[in-house]
Amino acid sequence: MLADHALTETGGSLDTPQGERIVDVQHFSGMRALNNSLDTALAGFDSTLIPIIKAQKGYVQGRPGPVGQAFHLKPDHETMHGWYDGVTIRPGFSLVLSDLHFAEERTAHHVCGDHLKLHFKLSGTSVIGSHQEEDVAVSSGLMSFLVQPAYSMKYERMMRESHERSITMVCSKDFVSELLSPNMPDLPSSIADFLRARASQFSYSTMPMPAQMRPIVEDILSQPRSGALGNLMMEAKALELLCFAIKQILGSARAADMVRARDRRKIEELCQILDDDTQAAFSIAELCRHLAWNETQMMECFKQVTGTTISNYRQRVRMDNALRQLCDTDASITEVAFNAGYEHPSNFATAFKRTFGFSPRLARTRLN
Repeated sequence: MLADHALTETGGSLDTPQGERIVDVQHFSGMRALNNSLDTALAGFDSTLIPIIKAQKGYVQGRPGPVGQAFHLKPDHETMHGWYDGVTIRPGFSLVLSDLHFAEERTAHHVCGDHLKLHFKLSGTSVIGSHQEEDVAVSSGLMSFLVQPAYSMKYERMMRESHERSITMVCSKDFVSELLSPNMPDLPSSIADFLRARASQFSYSTMPMPAQMRPIVEDILSQPRSGALGNLMMEAKALELLCFAIKQILGSARAADMVRARDRRKIEELCQILDDDTQAAFSIAELCRHLAWNETQMMECFKQVTGTTISNYRQRVRMDNALRQLCDTDASITEVAFNAGYEHPSNFATAFKRTFGFSPRLARTRLN
């Protein structure tokens, strides 16, 4: 049954009802036959965004982006709250930003377009897989690349009571071909096969998100996204993040030869601990005992895989979490400082300003 759908309809979500009419601004519901009304509503959107829009059930507001139309979408579902934003940076290269709360576990099955996706997750945990690939948990602090040949199948399961904050870059084959050659020695084989049009099924790979990427992802999610200045800022940050991501992907192939798969899994577990441990309760010795790992080897492997030290990674996580609290909650600066592991607000303010270039008080005034 799924194969039959894959042959006739692309980019849809198999967990949404059919037959919803287009109302208000633009209203889409996945997996239905295209008609003239839908074709008209999708006009102006890049091909990398169209599958995303068609896969959702919700109200879409269009606006001018750096290239063509961008969209803001609020899911129309009682168990999902938040928003998606989609914006095209270059023809064949778009971003999908998400800030979503899931009250219940939710699984979506997708028929893929012919795209390479780069995913950056700041918070939340999901499980992705396909009928050919085993499930893998994608937790906060990870970046992933996903090869999605046309008509391949993918499913994603969001956990109950999770808060997803992430960015997904959607790249067409033509766009990727301008940046990468399938003959590059450090290119992962799945991406090389995708560029050669030899890939036939969905595949993915995950790795810890390097420390220098986290503030860029946070900036993109929090900065204004409308108007000429907002579009210019989005374009600059998106291209910067793309360059870092490509370097990381190429480097991961080299690092795979130096760091064993078992040790890379330990690094991912360690990053998850650090992401959850915002008050820095674990010492290095305690982390070693928890992971049953030699301290020297743990620190060397961590630096090879993430490009930074455990101490710097932990500090960045604490500051990112503090920035989110200043933006999203009414907690006092003293409370935010304590939550970040600081006994004295003045020490927290100094570390915060060193990280972001502005004070916690200014962050609350500017970003709220």
